[in-house]
Amino acid sequence: MKVLAELKSELNELEFYEKNNDLYKFRQSKELANSSGPCVSEFRRLMVEEMRPWITEMTGIPLTDTVNIFCAQYDHTDTLLCHDDELEGRRVAFIYYLVPDWSLENGGSLDLFDTDILGYSRNVIARLVPQHNYFSFFEVSPVSFHQVAEVLAENKTRLSLSGWFHGASLPRPLKPPPEPEVTEPYKEIDESEFFSWINPTYTDPNTQGDIQVQFEESSEINLTQFLNPEKYQLVADAVRGAGLKWIQMGPPDRKHSYRLKGDLPEIVEKCHQFFQSDPFALLLSNLTGLKLHPLAEEDEDESEEEGTSEEKVYNPRCRGGFGKWTQGCYTLVRDDDSEQSEFALEARLFLNCEGWVAGMGGQSVYIARGEDEELITVEPETNSLSLVYKDKETLGFVKYVNSSLSKENGGCGEFHDIQMTYYE
Repeated sequence: MKVLAELKSELNELEFYEKNNDLYKFRQSKELANSSGPCVSEFRRLMVEEMRPWITEMTGIPLTDTVNIFCAQYDHTDTLLCHDDELEGRRVAFIYYLVPDWSLENGGSLDLFDTDILGYSRNVIARLVPQHNYFSFFEVSPVSFHQVAEVLAENKTRLSLSGWFHGASLPRPLKPPPEPEVTEPYKEIDESEFFSWINPTYTDPNTQGDIQVQFEESSEINLTQFLNPEKYQLVADAVRGAGLKWIQMGPPDRKHSYRLKGDLPEIVEKCHQFFQSDPFALLLSNLTGLKLHPLAEEDEDESEEEGTSEEKVYNPRCRGGFGKWTQGCYTLVRDDDSEQSEFALEARLFLNCEGWVAGMGGQSVYIARGEDEELITVEPETNSLSLVYKDKETLGFVKYVNSSLSKENGGCGEFHDIQMTYYE
């Protein structure tokens, strides 16, 4: 149809802006008003004057004459992860597709989730494949969880007009946040066992002093070749082994990742004990200047600032474990995440990431609360330990792992890590 070709041509001439954070990666125009062009203006009129009353008649949902419309382009590896669209006034979401021939194998489907008894997202129960000149809409509610699946086609663009009709928002029921992971006190470990794991470079007092100076300047550091190479290889091989129990972590509107549970291979269990150990906490204190161990020296400047009227209470402890990262894995920033609301040192040691290159995802990203700008980005690097100290206004997430990681596309297929969080 000539009118659709003209509309598509007009949209492709718009200025698009990259949107890239924990939740999404795609390109989007500014909000489209009547001044955006004749075809867009006519589309907007159609939405307000004809579609709005028709949707109200079909659904019984009262709608105002407010409508937001944007144009979005999704290219290879772009995605919009699980969310519910709820913002004040959004009542009905819509998508109008202007795509080439498209199939499920091209990705980019609109995936709809069901919910559990508490109202958390659970499983994809329907996938709507984009079709040219198709219009989709759904009610925005506390359980309207959906996503745009990763676009897998390398030479096609998923072009759409999307937005929201407005009305009175539905009440959002209170639901308990997911239970935080249990923290544990540090464990005892034989001195010989401890030193057998670590690269001797990092036990040298002069090296520790240099690292502490660097860490205190930037609150982050990357320690390469951290583990003894032989120990590292044994652990790296073990977590690749068959028969391990990898548990999918969720819900999808918060994370999709895998954690190693159950009985661990002996070498993996010993590695975990090393990172949970009393001497490792003391080592971290020496490397960072943080008081993560009772024997660690307290920062003199901090003591002077706090004064002597009230002594700071320390409760050293840690939590964490082994993870597996494959295509589709990610974690999202959530303001109600209690695990992100404390001062903490986050440590992440990477395994089996040979073949990983920038753009595949899986990197740790830290942002200021309420902002999208990346403060710190930690790229996966084999046998490298990243240390990042975050305050209550710093949030961290793991970027979506896309299809470039797959072996079919030349990647490593999957990689592993041990992620630990340490508290003063």
